[in-house]
Formats: sequence, C-alpha cells, structure tokens
Amino acid sequence: MIALNNVTFAISGTPLIHDTTLHVAAREAVCLCGPSGIGKTTLLEIAAGLTAPDSGTVALGSTRIGCAFQDDILVPWLTALDNLLLVMAKPTAHAKTGAGCWLDRFGLDPGMRPPRMSGGMRRRLSLARAFAVKPDILLLDEPFAFLDDQWQTTTAMLIEAHRLAGGAVLLVSHQERYLDAFQCRTISIDHSPITLTA
Repeated sequence: MIALNNVTFAISGTPLIHDTTLHVAAREAVCLCGPSGIGKTTLLEIAAGLTAPDSGTVALGSTRIGCAFQDDILVPWLTALDNLLLVMAKPTAHAKTGAGCWLDRFGLDPGMRPPRMSGGMRRRLSLARAFAVKPDILLLDEPFAFLDDQWQTTTAMLIEAHRLAGGAVLLVSHQERYLDAFQCRTISIDHSPITLTA
C-alpha cells in the first residue's frame, strides 16, 4: 500500500537518504526509529508527497491518507471542530457528527481554538484530524510526543485498530518503548544517509 523505491534525497548537496526502498503492506504498521535529525521525518514527508525525492519513485495504494506531523499545521482561528471539518471530504451533518466523535475520543472541546491548547492537546487534535478522514494509509510523525500515558495508550490502540481494519501505517518515533502496545515492524536507523531495503 506504501511503496518507496530507490529513493534518494539530498540537502544542499549533502545526502540525507540514499537508494532507499521501503514497502508497507495493508494490515501492516512500520515504525522508523532512531535519533533526531537523521532524516526520518524527511522520509515520511516524501511518502506523503510533501517533499519530492531527487530520484526514485513513490506509490501509494490509496488517496485516502491521514497525516499528523510534528508541525501540526492547525488553523489557529478555527475551532477544533472546524479544523477537522476542513480536511473532511464532505463537511455534511454526518461528517460533523463523525468529527465530533473523534474529538470526544481524544478528549477535546469542539469549540476550543489551537492558540488556547497545550502542546498535548494540539497533538491530540492533529491525530484526531488524521483519523477523521477515514484513511486507508496513516503517516504519523512522533505521534506519542507531548502525550501522557493515557493518551499514548489511546493512540496506540487506535493505530492498532486501523491496522486490523486493513489499513497501512508508517510512523516515525525515537520513543520505542511505546510501540509494544500494537503490532509493529520496527526499523532502526542509526546513521545518515538513510539507506534501507525493507
């Protein structure tokens, strides 16, 4: 469902990703683990189509993609509910009900705006937005950051439910201790440039 083939990417002539091939099938979760600044987020952004590789190909088996990145890109003047409706295909009454359910799952006030939220609340809103689009593919960057134990567990359970329902998950984390809560193939990266065949 996610296929990166022979992907290469450099910044200002410095290789960050070299000849990397990474496939994630339906009903599979893959986590890229390693220290900060090594290129994991860039690889995720390439998978999402936010960054173009210098060479290689990216193919996704669905256009229904839910993303949550470290920079949450929330719209500050919109309420939590309207931030979710903004990314939903058809903001109908049914969609509004669905969005409200996701906000409730993540313990968020539908009327609150991002500037009044803590870092953890903003992260939960970003995750709720990723799930609310009913994705086939989830791309998550440090989904457990800024969350307490309760919300880490909730997030892990929702990721596992998504995988079991037939979805594909590619996530980035340097906090491997949170991965035991769901079935996940872990790929450790300890040097740059990233060179994978997985």
